[in-house]
Amino acid sequence: MILKVNRVEFLKRLRIAEKAISDNKIRPIISCVYLEAKNNEIFFCGTNLELTINTTMMCEVLEEGKVVFQHQLVDEYLKEISDEFVTLNVKENSLIIETEDSSSEFAIMDAEDFPKINKDFSAEPEMKFSITKEELTEVFEKIKFSASVSSDNLSINCIRLEIEENKMRFISTDTYRLTFLEKEIEAQGNLTVSIPLNTVEALSKLLKGNNENEIEFFFENKQLYFYLDDVLVISRVIDLPFPNYRGILGGVTYTKRIFVNSEEMTKMLKRIQIFVRNNTESKFGAIFELKENILEIRGVNDIAKVKETLEIDYQGEPMKISLNVKFLLDFIQNIPKDQNVSLELTNSNSAVRVKDLEEENYIYIVMPLALRDC
Repeated sequence: MILKVNRVEFLKRLRIAEKAISDNKIRPIISCVYLEAKNNEIFFCGTNLELTINTTMMCEVLEEGKVVFQHQLVDEYLKEISDEFVTLNVKENSLIIETEDSSSEFAIMDAEDFPKINKDFSAEPEMKFSITKEELTEVFEKIKFSASVSSDNLSINCIRLEIEENKMRFISTDTYRLTFLEKEIEAQGNLTVSIPLNTVEALSKLLKGNNENEIEFFFENKQLYFYLDDVLVISRVIDLPFPNYRGILGGVTYTKRIFVNSEEMTKMLKRIQIFVRNNTESKFGAIFELKENILEIRGVNDIAKVKETLEIDYQGEPMKISLNVKFLLDFIQNIPKDQNVSLELTNSNSAVRVKDLEEENYIYIVMPLALRDC
């Protein structure tokens, strides 16, 4: 295989494929990038067997072929040289990259041992629809933070997607909190799938560097396909039961409600977080006390303590509850600064519901912590 490529474009495509790759000591070949060149086009592929990212670029193919190589050193090397074009040449057991005044060699693996690559789907997938880049980016930012980051429990290491009657619902939970977001969409058919969190994270990174406005979504044979211009993301779905989020959303009757400005609350919580992020008894935990027209928040650590107050419209009985400050910030930071949010409560042992008053279908449920005096 011999290719002449634009260095910047090659590096860009290499970094796209890299987003699906994770270190695998048991099967080292899937820690590599797969390259195939023919018809003056290079096909790139990265996979961890659960997530696959394919992309292409045009180039001058002097000799067709395929190669598999560790991408990290190639990436670093290409970043440091200044040539506009470089030549890639595969000889025996090496990938040779030649510039005007240098030549470097990188070890390769047998391309025939790389997993079989799924490059497309049938002409009639089970489900398809389009969504704008801005919409999908916003949805992921608003929902992914409350998914479990641990792969020990795959049923919650994901974002739940439900499409029904032209409505799209996204749900995530780590059992300590739950986020729900519903949007209108033009789509035919129904779909219920759990998208792995690592797929969501990879898509979020790709969306930030992609200029395509419309993203096409397909579902077929328990796999998700996302088309972003000339990038194809293929992901398995998590075929495990998702928690009963409907029961959680409607399982509590809230008797107390306060309204706060999102910007004021965000600034206040960020200051409190400085004191409670290393709290040995309850990390990120602070005491929230409701009094007549006052919200008081107190936090401590081993060497300091803080108390802040905020005027609110509250006429109910006094109440104390311990909440995770970081959890609240994760949600409230997604609300525009000029808008209000509501916090709905029942007692110190019951979940708190937080809502964006301008987007009724964006809801957050957070469980309280054990109540300790600060």
